[in-house]
Amino acid sequence: MSSSVYSRHRAAFAQALASALGVPAADIEPQVKPAEAAHGDLSFATFPLAKAQKKAPPAIAAGLAQTLSVPGLEIKAVGPYVNARFALMPFTAEVLDSARSAGLKYGGDADAGRGKTVTIDYSSPNIAKPIAFHHIRTTFLGHCIANIYRALGWRVEGINYLGDWGKQFGLVAVGFQEYGDPARIDDMDHLVEVYVKSNTRAEKEPEFDAKARDFFRRMEASDAEALKLWHQFRETSIRGFKAVYARMGIEFEHIEGESRYQGKMDAVIEQIAKKPGVKESQGALIVDLPYAENEPPILLKKNDGSTLYATRDLAAAEDRYERFHFDKSLYVVAQDQALHFRQVFRTLSEMGQPWADRCVHVPFGRIHGMSTRKGLVVQLNNVLDEAKERASVKVKENQEAGRLQTNDPDQLSEQIGLGAIAFGDLKHKRASDYTFDWDEVLSFEGHTGPYVQFAHARVVNVLRKGGGAPASYDASLLTLPEEQALVREIMRLPEVVKDAAEQYEPSLVARLLLDVAAALSRYYTLGNQERDKRILVENDDALRSARLALTDAARVTLAAGLTLLGIPTPENM
Repeated sequence: MSSSVYSRHRAAFAQALASALGVPAADIEPQVKPAEAAHGDLSFATFPLAKAQKKAPPAIAAGLAQTLSVPGLEIKAVGPYVNARFALMPFTAEVLDSARSAGLKYGGDADAGRGKTVTIDYSSPNIAKPIAFHHIRTTFLGHCIANIYRALGWRVEGINYLGDWGKQFGLVAVGFQEYGDPARIDDMDHLVEVYVKSNTRAEKEPEFDAKARDFFRRMEASDAEALKLWHQFRETSIRGFKAVYARMGIEFEHIEGESRYQGKMDAVIEQIAKKPGVKESQGALIVDLPYAENEPPILLKKNDGSTLYATRDLAAAEDRYERFHFDKSLYVVAQDQALHFRQVFRTLSEMGQPWADRCVHVPFGRIHGMSTRKGLVVQLNNVLDEAKERASVKVKENQEAGRLQTNDPDQLSEQIGLGAIAFGDLKHKRASDYTFDWDEVLSFEGHTGPYVQFAHARVVNVLRKGGGAPASYDASLLTLPEEQALVREIMRLPEVVKDAAEQYEPSLVARLLLDVAAALSRYYTLGNQERDKRILVENDDALRSARLALTDAARVTLAAGLTLLGIPTPENM
């Protein structure tokens, strides 16, 4: 299995410590931590050894440091810690070469997940409704997690599990009879208009709501006329969805929905009846399990005989295992559904499914404060339109000021707008809520997508002015503190990608890109202050080549990271 520069040096340090202490390396590795930057790159605390050795930790550290010798590491004791710093060489060359040779695959490891499969359930809008802005979290998080697992060699089965079954289609159907235009049945916007009117009316008129429920019962009873109309609504919706996904650069291995399990749920209920059992409660059918105080039961059928989300999710879980034999099955769904998934997974476990513990709910928080210039419009496509419009204003201003040259301002505005919205979401830890702010997400300064995109465009421009990335260079010339700081940020991407996969946390990648962009900015600014520290230094071809190689590695890191996040990488800004 391939490993990153950081992990190789860390493993060598841990092995040397283990040999000196006479213990297995596996016992030492978890104790090797990142050091404070002023003292090195790796650190090992000797406090746990004090009692057994009957020595003060600083004395133990001093003794260990004297005995250790690891190629590529400079080792010394700092108080009770044994610290190791990566030697300038070969470390610098290893990092730059690993990034530049991997290109857009940098950060990944094709061997890590070889032979493993992960299913990822994400986005999942309801048909006959638009993709709303609140879908951005499940859509972008799921897309990024899928990209990260692909980069780590996993077989990814991304599933857009549409909400295409339930009473809401009864609402659209009965509403269409009164408000619909048959000539516009293929118009997604028209279906949305009908749904809004029908839903409003159903809330006020129980009779109208009963008609919608009756239509859904006809669907579940396989009524041909009802299913024909439902199929037309479904196809119209999917066409509309695909246009929005294409705009965001998102594709799914599978677009399927709850309707896939119509006719299959009785078999699942029969399984549950055998183990752990079912029983009636107030006319409904529930899973017969002990429940905590105030915990709602797991409903399988309502008192009118119609099925529920839990029934369909149980059938879907079994179907996905039969089809894909997954090693992990991820559900990227809002935190609000935590109880639902706990109960679904618990039921699978009680049914005796040995793979139940491979199912994981990946929850996320809410977005607050979303609005557009046109009011409280929350369709995702409208938000992307407004992001593009706002970005185009900035592009035009920079063009007129001579700070930007582009042959396609429209495309650039689209890239910046999409990058702003996506990064504005992905930089936040997924479990946290956040407040959306237009000025913040579209700023070219601070923790934003345009800031990272600009950093990428800047290094592309430097490389262009410098005649391109050099084929050969001398990494030992990169001795400036700012250069070494940038090297260390570049080094981190493979480790961060691995951590992001383990924690289902794309924000780790986003935060690293901000760190790379900041380190790059400090390095670039240094050259503006002192001519001999410029990347395109004059009268020293060897140093110029080394700095261009470093710049190229930074470009690769930014491009690879942004690609993992599903964000465009413009080359002019």
